[in-house]
Amino acid sequence: TTVIIQVQRQKHVTGPAESGNMRLRELHVLENRLWDYLMTKNSGIFYRGTAGEGKGTGLGALGNGVYLTWTEGMAKAFAQHVGGEVKKYKVKPGLKMADAQGPEVIAIKKEMGFEPWEYSNDEMYGGMMTMGLKDLGFDGAVSDKPADGIVIFDPSNIEEV
Repeated sequence: TTVIIQVQRQKHVTGPAESGNMRLRELHVLENRLWDYLMTKNSGIFYRGTAGEGKGTGLGALGNGVYLTWTEGMAKAFAQHVGGEVKKYKVKPGLKMADAQGPEVIAIKKEMGFEPWEYSNDEMYGGMMTMGLKDLGFDGAVSDKPADGIVIFDPSNIEEV
């Protein structure tokens, strides 16, 4: 028997039922619906406002990695802020992305002493968020806010186009 439980409006958890409960190791979390939508809508193409040698702003609210956005205008705003340029990237399909407001991110923030809406620009914060999400099998994280955007932890999962 398979049970579907609505965890939050953007995710579903499925797995075999066992005495009315689900065994954690048998759960399968379907990818974030927002991420699926953005990948389909943009054909895997996203934008990045870079400073100089391809560096970002260094904020790390979703973890450490390459930050992208689905709106070219937002990338232009970042590029203007740092005196850089906008670059376009193709993201590999099939990545497992955490929801910035999802239970995994909230739990990691709580462990660090942050509320769900809080973050820090401290390198340790970004490192802990990245490590925590990678340990859970995520390749990055996505926010529903274009300014927060998307972080891809491993640069080999994107290609400049």
